[in-house]
Amino acid sequence: MTRRRAAMAAALALPLVWGAGGASAQYFVRPESALNPAVLQIDERAVLGRAIDPATEFVDQNGRTFRWGDLAGKPTLLVLSYYTCDGSCSIINATLHELLKKVRRVKPGVDFNLLTVSFDRRDDLESTGAFRKHLELADDLAPVWTFATFKNEADLKAQTAKIGFKFFWSVDDGLFVHPGVYLFFSPKGELARVLYHQDVDADDIELAALDARDNQFKPSEIVDYAISFCYSYNYHDGKYRLSIPIFVGVGALASGILTLAGSALAFKLRRRDHAGESMA
Repeated sequence: MTRRRAAMAAALALPLVWGAGGASAQYFVRPESALNPAVLQIDERAVLGRAIDPATEFVDQNGRTFRWGDLAGKPTLLVLSYYTCDGSCSIINATLHELLKKVRRVKPGVDFNLLTVSFDRRDDLESTGAFRKHLELADDLAPVWTFATFKNEADLKAQTAKIGFKFFWSVDDGLFVHPGVYLFFSPKGELARVLYHQDVDADDIELAALDARDNQFKPSEIVDYAISFCYSYNYHDGKYRLSIPIFVGVGALASGILTLAGSALAFKLRRRDHAGESMA
């Protein structure tokens, strides 16, 4: 079991206890959930490259309607949440808030769009505003972080299904069960990377944002391109790792170049020595 799946299983199996003391505590322990943690995962290999319909409409925290296609031209970091949630959704967005403060090579609002959208059809302007206020975005992220809802329920169902985001209402717990993910889309609106909030750090957010550019780098950003090229995404643990094959390849190439240069220099020196002996 991967670390990601183990974390999900632990969250699902967390017992809920009422009362206190020996027998009563055991009697009121809720049975462990039989829900397969895989339900809370997105099959990345199946959905990467899929695009949300550009015509899909959203309503932001100010009541303004915009389309997914309006975000084209730069990567988009999307967080799917619901605004009456006072648990995991708050943690997922608050964690992202803290991580983005540590990101240095890319800037939200400039290098990528930052968007949280509710998948709960009951959310409205009031709950959107209350959720956003709860996060206390009192910094540079406040003006560039959009919070929105789907304008049409049909789009909500169709577009979340298209990118493999599953969710359902748990009657027993009175909450939605859903993945806690950061979804990175390319400038064309295609899903480029999925990161799970419990696994990532600021470097992963930064690398995923660079990765989502789909090799669209300016000449002045050659260092950023080189950095992104040196890392690869590891599906096993949901993190970016140094790409060992690339380093081995670069090392072998550098070694070959040095060997060739050394041989050429030695050959040149031998020729010079022979020419000197002939003249003598």
